[in-house]
Amino acid sequence: MGNKKDNAGSRRQFFSSLISKKETAKIKMLTPDGKLVEVDKDVIDASVNRQKASSQDIYNWMENPSKD
Repeated sequence: MGNKKDNAGSRRQFFSSLISKKETAKIKMLTPDGKLVEVDKDVIDASVNRQKASSQDIYNWMENPSKD
């Protein structure tokens, strides 16, 4: 049926690549309710590059009776 040693090595490498985590830099942050959490630095860097909403966009989005 084949050589089990060859298949076992490739399976072992496959599963170890799924299980092994890459070490990433973590940043400690506080949530709005005061809990301390660790967040990947990559997530923070990705959020910095997003375009921020302008005051006019927020005003148009709100359901405000003064707009009528």
